Amino acid sequence: MRTALVTGASRGIGRAIAVALAGDGYDVAITARTVTEGSSVEGLPGSLESTAAEIEAAGRRALPVVLDLLDRATIAAAVDTVLAAWPGIDVLVNNAIYVGPGNDDRFLDVDPAMLERRIFANLTAQLLLSQRVIRSMVDRGGGTVINITSGAGVSDPPAPVGQGGWALGYGCAKGGLHRMAGVVAVELGDRGIRCYNLEPGFVATERVMSRASLAFVAARGKAPSVVGEVAAWMLRQPDGVIPNGSMVSVDTVGRELGVIA
Repeated sequence: MRTALVTGASRGIGRAIAVALAGDGYDVAITARTVTEGSSVEGLPGSLESTAAEIEAAGRRALPVVLDLLDRATIAAAVDTVLAAWPGIDVLVNNAIYVGPGNDDRFLDVDPAMLERRIFANLTAQLLLSQRVIRSMVDRGGGTVINITSGAGVSDPPAPVGQGGWALGYGCAKGGLHRMAGVVAVELGDRGIRCYNLEPGFVATERVMSRASLAFVAARGKAPSVVGEVAAWMLRQPDGVIPNGSMVSVDTVGRELGVIA
C-alpha cells in the first residue's frame, strides 16, 4: 500500500494532485478546513467530502482530516491521525496556504497582525507539519515531499499586487518554504528522503476564477489537473532522475508530457 498526505485538498491544485495520485494507486489522506460542500467561508465550491468521493471513485481509500494552518493544535493532530490510521506516509504534498484579509494589500497598507498570520500559516505551519511527517518517514526508511512553490518566492513581481504582481507577505512565505527542499535533501537525502519544489505557474483555480484582481492569472492559467499529472509523473521517476532538492516546472514538464500545448 502506498500512501500520500495532500494538504489544502478541498479544491484547486491540492484536489487535483490528490485525485491524480489516487489514479496512480495511492491511498490519499486529504486536509482542508472545508469539510462539506457549500460550507466554504469564501463561498467557493469544493470540500474534503467531494475530493474524497473522487479518490474513492478511483478505487483508492480516502482519509479526510480537518487542518487549519492558523490553529497550531490541528497541525500535529492531523499528522497523528493519519499515522494512527495507516502504517505510514510515503508522500507529503505541502499545498495548503492561508488566504485572508489583507491578501492583496501593499506592504505599507497591510495590517501587521494579518502579515504575521500569513507568515505563520504559509511558512511556520508548513515546516512544523513537514518535520513531523519527515521524522516518521525517516523511521520507515524513506519518503518524498513535494512543496508547491511559486515564482513569487524566487523572483521580483512585474508590477504591484493587484496589477500583475503579488503581496510581499506571500512572496516572503513562499521564498522561505522554497528553501526547505535543498536543506532537507542535504540533511536527509542519505536517509531516503527526497524533497522537491513544484512550480505550477499560472493555474485557473476556483479562487483565481472568483477574483477580479486575479483576472490576469485566470486568463493565462492552466487547469489544476495539469499540476496533478506532473506531480504524479514526478513520483514515478526513479531516484536520481530528478535531482534531490531541485525545482520542477509544471509548464516545462507539462509540455514534454503533451498535457500543455
